Amino acid sequence: MNRKAFTLIEIAMIICVIAVAAAGIFAAQMIAGTSDARGLVAQIQKYDQAIAGFRSQYHALPGDVRNTINQNLSPENTDGDNNGIITNQTLEITQANGEITNFWLHLSQSKMLDENYDGAENQLVRFGKTFPISKLGENNGIIVFGAEGKNFYQVGFKFANIERIFTGNRSVTAKDALYFDKKIDDSNPQKGRVTAAGGDSLNLPANEGCVKNDKYNVDVKSPFCQLKIGLDVK
Repeated sequence: MNRKAFTLIEIAMIICVIAVAAAGIFAAQMIAGTSDARGLVAQIQKYDQAIAGFRSQYHALPGDVRNTINQNLSPENTDGDNNGIITNQTLEITQANGEITNFWLHLSQSKMLDENYDGAENQLVRFGKTFPISKLGENNGIIVFGAEGKNFYQVGFKFANIERIFTGNRSVTAKDALYFDKKIDDSNPQKGRVTAAGGDSLNLPANEGCVKNDKYNVDVKSPFCQLKIGLDVK
């Protein structure tokens, strides 16, 4: 006798196949959507290793180190104060000069990185020349600064002039920020090694486009986040 209809078992099997296929498509979309964030994970891990190597060899952080000419870290005096905190020339974090720009110069001159940075200051600062370009986009620079006795990376540098450093809220999506936080830390945007940042200056809290109800606001598709990441020099 010809079978005119599917059995319940056959229907269940078809539903299972469709569900598995849909899950696979969703997972692929999630992976594709976080490829830039995966790149940033590798980038920060590389910088962590370079900083640890620098500190082991020079007994100080890049930018903060002394005796820079004799140690072939720069052709002219770019000594820091060796207090363990990365700041600008006035011991603040408002301007792109001093230890803040020399940090990447020293790290590259030490050959701990295969990248070259020029130590330019203020309005002469450029992506890819003075600060690294974040893997999350060509319009996002990575800057290192110190505050509250600790040092941090911040992903979100935009530009600088003679007066100050400018960062941008529209740097990273909450989805990418969450992915990065999961891989590096604890997924919490307000505590741990990785936290969300915001505003047009360093070390400001994130806005609600990035963080809402103490969580990354992944419902917002546009970039509204910056990332603040504690330096790992263990």
